[in-house]
Parts: sequence; C-alpha cells; structure tokens
Amino acid sequence: MTVLVADDDPDYRLLVRLGLHGSPGMAPVVEAASADELVRVAREASPEVVLLDVALPGGFEAVDGLAESTKVVLVSSRPPDELAAVAAAVGASAYIGKDLAPSDLPAAIADVTRVVERLEAVLAKAHDRFPAHVRSAGEARSVVRQALGGWCDEERLEDVALCVSELITNAVVHAGSEPQLLVHVRPGVIHVEISDESDVLPVMRGAGPEDTSGRGVSILGMLSDRWGALRRSGGGKTVWFDIDRSPETRVGRER
Repeated sequence: MTVLVADDDPDYRLLVRLGLHGSPGMAPVVEAASADELVRVAREASPEVVLLDVALPGGFEAVDGLAESTKVVLVSSRPPDELAAVAAAVGASAYIGKDLAPSDLPAAIADVTRVVERLEAVLAKAHDRFPAHVRSAGEARSVVRQALGGWCDEERLEDVALCVSELITNAVVHAGSEPQLLVHVRPGVIHVEISDESDVLPVMRGAGPEDTSGRGVSILGMLSDRWGALRRSGGGKTVWFDIDRSPETRVGRER
C-alpha cells in the first residue's frame, strides 16, 4: 500500500515516514508539502491512502482531483468531534489525531482501509448536482428515495427527504446556487450533505404561522439527530446532517 502524506510540516512528514517504514504491506511513503505537489505526486504514485493535514492551504480542493479509489484520511490536532464534522463535509474516509504515536500509524491506516472497503462494498452512496430552480427540491427527493430504498424504514426515509427538500430549496432561493447532494448510507446512520456557493451559514430563526419561509433549519433541527455547516476553503459551504438508522438510537428524540 502506498501512503501519501500531504503536510507542510516537514517534521510530521518525517514522523509518518519513520512510523510506516518497514511495516508489512506498506510501500515507501511519498510526500507532498503543498496542494499543488499533492496533485502532482498523486498522479505519479497513485496512492491508496492520502494523509491530509486539514490546515494545508488548498488541500480540500486538491482532494477533488484525486482518483475515486483513493482514501483520504484527515490529520489534525483538533478535537475528534471537530474532525468528524470536517471529514463529513469534505467526504474524507476517516480522521486521525496528530498525537497518534508513529508506531501506531500502520495499524490505524490498515483499520481505516479495511473498514472503508467493507462499507463501500456493501452500503449505498448517491451524488448529484441540481439546477438552480425550485423544482430541484422535488428531483432531490426522488434521488433520496431511490438511494435509500431498502436501507431504512419509511419514516426515516421521509425525514431525510423532507430535510433534503428544505436545504435544496434554501440553496436555490437564498444562495442562488446549483446545489450538490451527497447521500451516504453508513452502518449506524444516513449521512447527507448539501453544498452550495454561498459563504453564509444557516441559522435557526423563528417563523410565524403566516411566513412562507424560514422553517428549513428548524425542520432540520427537529428531524435530524445531528447537523452542522462548514465553509469550504475554496468558497461556498456544506450543510450536513445525520439521521440514525436504528430505532433504538432514536428513542426519546423530540419530534
């Protein structure tokens, strides 16, 4: 397995190189100190795994140019809950902390690879872009229903479809964007992302009975189990939410 470490800190690149050197099944580590170098080295070396420093300027944009089979693992000293949200927003396979001992890297990378391969072989994923038109909300609901058919019960499917419809509408009406939708069925949750070209993050606000808008984020907060929004380094934002697939994990949730 070829691992590419993309980090502008030469000390961390050295730690990764030393940690993986000589490990069974691991090729010599390749390195990139910038986003441009990441793209170039990835073309030359075709790495199976990219360890990407979340603070690398332009790194997230560079990831879009990688081969689909490449697994991106985010690396940062940020708290795990923050890393989870970032990984979800950029479509990374997993994340690890920079405090992980170099000697533990081979096992961590092997675990990530096995888990991701297992998920990709079994679970569903759908991705689509929609025109900046209000009818896109209905088209997005159709994509959701097709992607989730058989993966969850009807109640969860309708919860996801309604949240997606509201967020797609917001992206079209308020951001004037062609929204992008990602639906990913994971072992415990249904994970959804909607990206648009506006840097303005959504906020919860009250809507009166006569208002015709302003309920989207409230609906998202009521129906989803977790949600968040992140600005993308290249401009725009991604709003994501999770809805638990298991009935047991949703007992007591306010509806």
